[in-house]
Amino acid sequence: MQGNQLKQRIDKIEQCTDDAQRAVSSGSATPELRQCVQDMHQQARQLQQACSGGQQQMGQQASQDSGLRQQVAQLEQTADRAMQACRQAGSNVDQQTQQAVQRAHQEISSVKQQMQ
Repeated sequence: MQGNQLKQRIDKIEQCTDDAQRAVSSGSATPELRQCVQDMHQQARQLQQACSGGQQQMGQQASQDSGLRQQVAQLEQTADRAMQACRQAGSNVDQQTQQAVQRAHQEISSVKQQMQ
């Protein structure tokens, strides 16, 4: 994936996690789900910052790509936990929150696959 395309995809991940954060804040969610979404949102912000900062230093491309891949993999694990928390909460989570968490998870997983 090209640098600019990757940055756009990471911006989309951050936007999806923002949406999930808003949905959890305004809707019904268990404390575990709230924590998972908060962690996911924080990791997405860190990933976005790493990608933005790294674009200015293209000389270390290989090590940066490896670091970004690792961050995306960790973010996917957090998104997996958020999905699991959604499933466990069942009807205690509103539809909007479930959909926002699913969208974030799908976007993260898609980027991870494209980076491999």
